[in-house]
Amino acid sequence: MKVVSLTFPGRFEDAFLYMGRLFTITENHSVCVYDMKRIISKLEEEKDLLDAPTLLFFRNDWIDSEQFRHRLGDELKKKAFLRAIEKLESEPIQITTDFVQPIEWDLGITADILLDLNIYNGRAYIGTNKGLYHLDLDWEAESITPIAKAQKRLDAKCVHTTARYGTVNASCGSEGWFSFLDDFDLGASNTRREKHIPEYSLKTNWLDFDVVNYPTSISPTLFSSVRTAASQAFSESKQNFDLEQERWIVTDLEDEEFSLDNLFDNLNHGFSFENLQFVYNSSQALFLSTYDEYFFALHLERRSSSAPTVSRVSDFKGLKGLVSSLHTISAGRKPGLILETDEQILLFANCKFIPLFHDEVISIRTFSRSRHYRNIVSITTSDEIKLIAIFDDKA
Repeated sequence: MKVVSLTFPGRFEDAFLYMGRLFTITENHSVCVYDMKRIISKLEEEKDLLDAPTLLFFRNDWIDSEQFRHRLGDELKKKAFLRAIEKLESEPIQITTDFVQPIEWDLGITADILLDLNIYNGRAYIGTNKGLYHLDLDWEAESITPIAKAQKRLDAKCVHTTARYGTVNASCGSEGWFSFLDDFDLGASNTRREKHIPEYSLKTNWLDFDVVNYPTSISPTLFSSVRTAASQAFSESKQNFDLEQERWIVTDLEDEEFSLDNLFDNLNHGFSFENLQFVYNSSQALFLSTYDEYFFALHLERRSSSAPTVSRVSDFKGLKGLVSSLHTISAGRKPGLILETDEQILLFANCKFIPLFHDEVISIRTFSRSRHYRNIVSITTSDEIKLIAIFDDKA
């Protein structure tokens, strides 16, 4: 497994990779937008790296293309490409303002602390101690700037957001969580509205079309959704843009909730609920870490809108440290995970824990639903942003 990084020095609070740009927010609450295409072009021109930077940091979907597989069938071309990867891996590159100048402008919001950043369907969502804001941006413009001023959506302190199927969920701790259903009017009829769920919320995540809320880090509850097909007119209008192409839209959430704790009852893998330390879900699995350094993957099975059941359990020994966050990523042709612990940042791939980073971080982002950046991790620290690309050379 090859781990390649680009470093952006500076004092930032968060970063998000979207539509060929690295969108960052500084500690002064200004926005710096880096054009990744310009950065990649300069790297390939000046560093003799072939097209390795493009495939790692700009279009990693091309790695799975027939053209790329055919190219690596030639032994000389394969060796040349792997040499470029190894050169990148051994010589981490700093992207300073001398290398490329970002576009910068003031964010224009009233808040002391930024707590979360998300970009979905071209709109930036910013969670702060003073509420949730959104900012519409013109991604087609060469010099990306806001279409209008930031709009405040909530007054409650917003600690976390998730977005999918046209809907945005905002977790606000003791204020519960707010679901902005069909926030872009993607449905064929008027289905846009706001729903408030009073249950305490540290974060939410998606389980297929449904929403999982976390009142604590170990007690997920499932809320089933109601969905409809996206408007055909909207889908056709988006065909020339690289925005999210949602075929289904979530238009409501059922009031009845289902506790996922029940899925832990019969694991029979040396598991005890008293040892449970952290829980995270992807669309098809639950992941559990324990205080005695076990890591469990519960593969889920569902029929229509019924409650999920566990179809298979995998357990792994050797996880060091306490987990504080988990994020999905692509590692080669298989899914992987990024684990933030109190000791380090780890990649979990091919049933192994691989150290990626040893230091305190402000935020971690992965882009598993992106077509172009599924193998990339963005890590923001007190003095830099690090984009880390994962390349499975053995695959």
